[in-house]
Amino acid sequence: MRGSKSVRAVVIAVVVATSVASSASWSAAGKKSNDAPRIIIDTDLSKWWDDASTIGIANVLHNDGTINLLGIVSDVKNDVAVAALDALNTASGNGKIPLGAVEGSAEDSFDHGYTDELIAQLPHSVKSSADVPEAVALYRKILAKQPNGSVTIISLGGFTNLAGLLESGPGQGSKLDGRELIAKKVDRLVQMDGLFPTENAPPYTNQEIDLPAATAVVEGDWPTPIAWVDGLPGIAASVGGTLCTTKDEDHPMRVVYELLFECGPPGDGNWDAPAFLYAIGDQPEIWEELGQGGSAAIAEAGGLKWVTPSDRPDDLFVHVFDQEALNARIDELLAVDAK
Repeated sequence: MRGSKSVRAVVIAVVVATSVASSASWSAAGKKSNDAPRIIIDTDLSKWWDDASTIGIANVLHNDGTINLLGIVSDVKNDVAVAALDALNTASGNGKIPLGAVEGSAEDSFDHGYTDELIAQLPHSVKSSADVPEAVALYRKILAKQPNGSVTIISLGGFTNLAGLLESGPGQGSKLDGRELIAKKVDRLVQMDGLFPTENAPPYTNQEIDLPAATAVVEGDWPTPIAWVDGLPGIAASVGGTLCTTKDEDHPMRVVYELLFECGPPGDGNWDAPAFLYAIGDQPEIWEELGQGGSAAIAEAGGLKWVTPSDRPDDLFVHVFDQEALNARIDELLAVDAK
């Protein structure tokens, strides 16, 4: 998710600015799939380029064994968002990746964006949210089966599913409540929401989708470290411009790019891909891990602020050190054949 092209926020300078290389345990290059990072993606895919392109990249890296994509959940009430996710996955040979829909998806109150046209052009077996479990139930079922401390949740949209998981009771394969299950099975949450406006700013980007849920997660004692990935490099990540000249018409990334930008220059940045690539340890040299000793909080007006000191010593604010390298890496992955 992202805001309007006119960014209404400024980034608060983070008081601690120590560059820390990502841990070797997060370097995924060359790993076999059973050793690869175990990932669940929570996305507001519906109308923005960054969600579709990040799902495309995730499929590429799942196929080559760099990551183990355990499941994808939709966090917006677009009844066919899961069908569009299934279309992207199926085009990449991954039609069996589990999908979940946010509670209340049948209300179908969120802008469909490109999803209707996407599912008209690409094969898919999921037709609507009625064909998949609710997101919280899927989260619980997946997490219950994973080794302890092994899963990274990558949140690219609203907080509704995360809050629901946090507040969930026993069931769906685990006797633990939501907080206990997260604490046992999840290593960390990586959140694409790293714009920290002034304290008087209104809810922005992902908080705006569901502010009560955002508040429940940000200030509700989420039991693992949270890495907040700076949104400004996403704004600057204008990528995918060569897809219409280098890929076949049925390549899923070309399909979405053409629907959105009519094969012209990129009309939006890629806010989500930086969070995804950081989460899996891709190119650790381009990231700066900042803000040690602080954490995010919801400001009085509803936007985010960074608070130091904090009782969450392991949270981070993640900044991109090398924008050019980031953009080149995203373009490289977007251009990989779907299968």
